[in-house]
Amino acid sequence: MKKLFIKYRGFISYTFYGTLASLINLLVFHILAENCHIYYLIANVVAYIIAIIFTFITNKYYVFHSNFDSWQKFIHEFVTFINVRLFSFGLDMGLMVLGIHFIPHHPDLVKFIDQVLVGILNYYFSKWFIFRTTDRWLWNKARWSKKSASHNHNKNKHKSGI
Repeated sequence: MKKLFIKYRGFISYTFYGTLASLINLLVFHILAENCHIYYLIANVVAYIIAIIFTFITNKYYVFHSNFDSWQKFIHEFVTFINVRLFSFGLDMGLMVLGIHFIPHHPDLVKFIDQVLVGILNYYFSKWFIFRTTDRWLWNKARWSKKSASHNHNKNKHKSGI
């Protein structure tokens, strides 16, 4: 059992924090759409933004254990995260419009189904494109810097006649 937990720790952790983010998203959506009578698409945008901030923080530190090494890495991860989540947001909004069209009297059910589908896709997007790629990005940046330094060193050798 322990081996299974270790093997799937990232997925289990993502599922736990993703469920919390989905609950935040659902709760904010419900309060705004049902209690405050805000148009469902506006309620969805606000709920999504709040949930995405929570998700970035928990994914970065607790799911994918991406340390804070520099502001540059942090900003790169955040911008990549937002770019990928913009695709997810488009999918989220599309599912909400379609769902409300077909099930107009049950917006919470539509939002729940939407959260499950988008959540599954977001796990793979986060794992493959955001928090794992930053290590490769930093590695490539370091490699490029070494090449540039080596290239500049070789240019200086030629200029000095060495």
